[in-house]
Amino acid sequence: MNLNENVDIKLLNAINHGRLSHTYMFEGDAVETLRRKSEFFALNILGDTERNGSLLREGNHPDFYYLRTDETSIKKDAVEDLVRVMHKKPTESEYKVYVIESFEKLTPQAENSLLKFLEEPPEKTVAILLTIDKSSILPTIHSRAQHVFIRGEREDRLKDLEFLTESELTTVDRLSLNAGHVKHLDENFSKLRERAMEFSSKWVMDHPLVLIQIKGLLDICNERRDYLLLLQLIDGYVRQSLHQTIGLNDFKPYIEVAENPVKGETALSKMLEEVAEANRLIQFNVNPMLALEGMVISSKG
Repeated sequence: MNLNENVDIKLLNAINHGRLSHTYMFEGDAVETLRRKSEFFALNILGDTERNGSLLREGNHPDFYYLRTDETSIKKDAVEDLVRVMHKKPTESEYKVYVIESFEKLTPQAENSLLKFLEEPPEKTVAILLTIDKSSILPTIHSRAQHVFIRGEREDRLKDLEFLTESELTTVDRLSLNAGHVKHLDENFSKLRERAMEFSSKWVMDHPLVLIQIKGLLDICNERRDYLLLLQLIDGYVRQSLHQTIGLNDFKPYIEVAENPVKGETALSKMLEEVAEANRLIQFNVNPMLALEGMVISSKG
């Protein structure tokens, strides 16, 4: 049973046992997959009947509201329209359900407007917030939501990444990288991946000049999520090395890398711990250069 099948079971159990939360945040790496899961969840909340299914597909269910936009932001007016609809009593079902796609697009004004609604929602109202970048969402909204991670289906995650090579696509897929972020980086993703491999190779091989590589890595990054993506790439390389060391060949995000590391299992495990610590520090706004330098130095014990 895969991760998303387990998610389905947990969501259905919440419905069947009367344990629905007011707010869910579906987070993942492909908005198309999140959309399908939200519609699956909404249908089962409203009642999985032929009529409800037909009304949902047609976009005509009176107890269901789906908010999305092709614009770069979701404004306060759109949220206020949603709130007005949600204050009406359900007519076809026991519940009212609304979905906001790409929640990270909400302007600060829209987010604050929705926060007031989330604090005192009408009874029998369920919110499903979809995001592929939760880092910019207000902590107060995070605290009111039940978080559900949904891994993007492979075809959803990779369909807009035709500009990548097969080996690069393998890295994106095996490391479950955020496809939307990779697409945004465009050709810079290839550069970042290549430099991450060069750095990781030197780090794993105990190269004396590994610290010098860090500046070249960071020069490609422009925002915090770029640094976090970089650490995912480094983590993947070190983890692949660890798998090779213990005789496994089941994890290979870098298919062009064949050499066996000189470090042993204990040292590589320590390196993974330091990558996780660097990730934590960057999320707390520590200077990325200091976080990566500390990662390398601390791994040497």
